[in-house]
Amino acid sequence: MPLTMAQWFLYWTAYSFMGWAWETMLSVVLRRRFEDRGMLNGPICPIYGFGALLVLLLLHDVRNPLALFLASGVVACTLEYLSSWVIEKLYHVRFWDFTGKPFNINGRVYLNGFLAFGFGAAAVVLVVQPWMTAIVESWPELVVLVVAAVLCVATAADWAITLAGLHSFDSRLARVGEQIRMRKLEQIEAIDTHIDMADEMLTRSLNWQQRRLVRIFPGLISLRNPDIVKGVRELLERQREHMRKGTK
Repeated sequence: MPLTMAQWFLYWTAYSFMGWAWETMLSVVLRRRFEDRGMLNGPICPIYGFGALLVLLLLHDVRNPLALFLASGVVACTLEYLSSWVIEKLYHVRFWDFTGKPFNINGRVYLNGFLAFGFGAAAVVLVVQPWMTAIVESWPELVVLVVAAVLCVATAADWAITLAGLHSFDSRLARVGEQIRMRKLEQIEAIDTHIDMADEMLTRSLNWQQRRLVRIFPGLISLRNPDIVKGVRELLERQREHMRKGTK
């Protein structure tokens, strides 16, 4: 891995981690509990890393704060929109849906995201990146290459596992929905007394990563089976509550 590429990969990893930390902090503040908000299993949100690198590559010469803010918001929201569209076309699920939010575009992006990304990306160009560049360039070349190589291998493995799970995600959700419909309604509603049944059903149908994605993305919907995710999330929440009561 060439040195320059290794440095850029470290920047991508750092910004992906910052994005994960930001999303997780929002979950703690808004939902009053810690949740791993990354789509991958590791503590990174890749879309933040790609967004930061895009802004750095396209807008590194822009120094007017207002122009940088507006351009950064456009770049970041374009990336978010395209990411949502691609995931939807490939895997038939939508992980976030801002329908009903102010100034949203097809539910994929909306005003608050534009403002947050604009401020964040402007801060990256003007403040964070110069500081981060000074740190990385102070490291010995061998350290940069080794750290980047280790992180690259770990991230590649994480991507492979995640993509495999996404490939079967929609079909597995459909399987759970079918099982829910086949069981008596009173059994599902009385899940506190049938927790073993629900646990077996969910564990058999959805892997750990897929169950986590249902929990942490409240806007998640299956385009082929739009009513299924809500039922699965309710079962998972009842499981969580049952386990919490069991540990007291």
